[in-house]
Amino acid sequence: MNDEIVEIYEKEGMNELIDKIRNLDFNGLGKSEHFLYSVDEKNTDIEMLRTNFKDFSKIKLIQKRKHRAGKSSYDFYYELEDRTYVIYSIAFEGKPILINGFHVRRNFEHFKKVLTRAYKDKLMGH
Repeated sequence: MNDEIVEIYEKEGMNELIDKIRNLDFNGLGKSEHFLYSVDEKNTDIEMLRTNFKDFSKIKLIQKRKHRAGKSSYDFYYELEDRTYVIYSIAFEGKPILINGFHVRRNFEHFKKVLTRAYKDKLMGH
């Protein structure tokens, strides 16, 4: 089984999930080997990730994913001023750990429309 999107939060339920990261600090958050590899592979600006992490008003979408090993994580989508977006993927089983984080240089609204159309059965609160 590949990773699977099991829930998408667009409005309903987002505050409860945002509360899970509200007291986390980017520097103190555990980082997976995959995150460290991905930052190098994608030439991600780590300072941009650090700067935007605490700006919870930018979170416009959250996905819950179920992974091959049966564990789950949440992808937090932050829309930036230039309409692109940053994704932080965090697992909460045990000590919270940042699985991945990167900047996507595509229009967030367009991405969101395509995603919610393709996975409308996963939308929570609709």
